[in-house]
Amino acid sequence: MRILLGVVLGIALGWVATSAAVLTYGMMARVSQAEGAFAMGAIFLIGPLGGVVGAIAGGIVGARWARRARAR
Repeated sequence: MRILLGVVLGIALGWVATSAAVLTYGMMARVSQAEGAFAMGAIFLIGPLGGVVGAIAGGIVGARWARRARAR
């Protein structure tokens, strides 16, 4: 259960953090925001990549958390 929780939180936090980082970078680099194309690309194209990385990291953290709980 802890591994699943880690994966779900990793997906959500990875997606949001990656999207926010890309949007912030785009604002700093003055990327054109015509019709919201850059924002849509950041959230729906690049954000899922961060979600995948977050899911992997969350699974690893969740597994360690579960292993420590069993050791007690």
